[in-house]
Amino acid sequence: MRILMTGATGLIGKEVGKVLAEKGHELFVVSRSLAKAREILPFPCEVIVGDLNEGPLKDERLKSIEAVINLMGEPIINGRWTEEKKKSIYDSRVIGTRHLVASLPTTLKIFASASAIGFYGSCDDEVLREDHNPGSDFLAKVCVDWEREAAKAPGRKVYMRTAPVLSRQGGALEQMLFPFRAGVGGVLGDGQQWMSWIHIKDIVGLYVFALENQKVQGPLNGAAPNSVTNKEFSQALAHALGKRLGPSVPHMALKLIFGEAADALLSSVRVSAEKAEALGYKFHFTDLSEALDELCAPFKAGEDVFVSEQFVVAPPENIFPFFQDPGNLEQFNPPNYDLHVEKVSSTEIKQGTSIDYRLKIHGVPSRWKTEIDEWLPPYKFVDKQKLGPYRFWHHTHEFRPFCGGTLVVDKVRYRLPLGYLGWVLGAKIVKSDVEKIFSFRRKFMANNMSVPRKG
Repeated sequence: MRILMTGATGLIGKEVGKVLAEKGHELFVVSRSLAKAREILPFPCEVIVGDLNEGPLKDERLKSIEAVINLMGEPIINGRWTEEKKKSIYDSRVIGTRHLVASLPTTLKIFASASAIGFYGSCDDEVLREDHNPGSDFLAKVCVDWEREAAKAPGRKVYMRTAPVLSRQGGALEQMLFPFRAGVGGVLGDGQQWMSWIHIKDIVGLYVFALENQKVQGPLNGAAPNSVTNKEFSQALAHALGKRLGPSVPHMALKLIFGEAADALLSSVRVSAEKAEALGYKFHFTDLSEALDELCAPFKAGEDVFVSEQFVVAPPENIFPFFQDPGNLEQFNPPNYDLHVEKVSSTEIKQGTSIDYRLKIHGVPSRWKTEIDEWLPPYKFVDKQKLGPYRFWHHTHEFRPFCGGTLVVDKVRYRLPLGYLGWVLGAKIVKSDVEKIFSFRRKFMANNMSVPRKG
């Protein structure tokens, strides 16, 4: 099918896009920035440049769209809710969806739109099925209006009422990891409020299932079958990380920090997954402890993990030679690092090659030495730190043949020096640095190693 996606550069969108592309669907993505789409998206697609907050799209390619997956929306829990922030949350979902629907052909077969379990408001112990009445708070109003706009789309409609998504990188879990890894994470309020959740693999699976299964219609709870209390969730997360629970966070403290947004953190939402299961969806993760153990395994071992993915419209054999030339490494890093290769133990990089660098880290002159641990051209190589600022650094570069091009996957595992103290003081700074390095690399590859997507 010819499928249009919004919000494709987000956590769910990137994973859904990869699955659909691998299944052979032709994908179109709405983005305000063609350059950003090329740098971030890990699947082949055509980019329709536009801002749905500003109005409907005008593009001839929309006339042949058969399906839509609508995932757009500004982050909800990201600081205090000012009136401006609340307007952004509302407009990016409700007004954006209104303009999207107005852009679509009447021949559309399916419109699958994100919604959220915030639809129900806070409901204490009640098990919430899709026919339950909506709540009356701000997030409930957003979801009601969001679904109302989606209902105006042609074709079969699905409204995915999504629970907090658990993923190793991005989503709700990432926001919780730092305090829990530091040993100070605790329950919110009295911890008795219900929490629904879903593993990233299952929310992606539900979207694909909804797209392919004609029986899926109307609202669908995007949540795992077994909800837990906030206390149970906190205990499971601490155990998965090998930590003890820290002190609980009083309601008043959350109010001072988050203002009105604290109500969303403390709401009790216990949704049912019966409809999804009755329709035939088989969940990969139904037990919270199993899901958290799988996601948190590297962190429990004391490592930080960063993964970057990007689709390049060129086969691996056309990309890999760039990495065989040591001189190319200098232009592959941000200029502020002032990285220079000082010594290479062989004229061409191969297994066992060691490379000495000099660079600046936040303006401080430093030296770094790496060694090629694996060399499997044109699909993979691994380098590890022999000397440098990290206690441990292991970088796997993969070039996977994917949909006629290459999915470039960088997976970095690292540990900071000085143990717990080094991690507490430096974790967020180093994470930001790593993100900036790979953002620069994705831009470089988009501009130098890829045939531009149509825009």
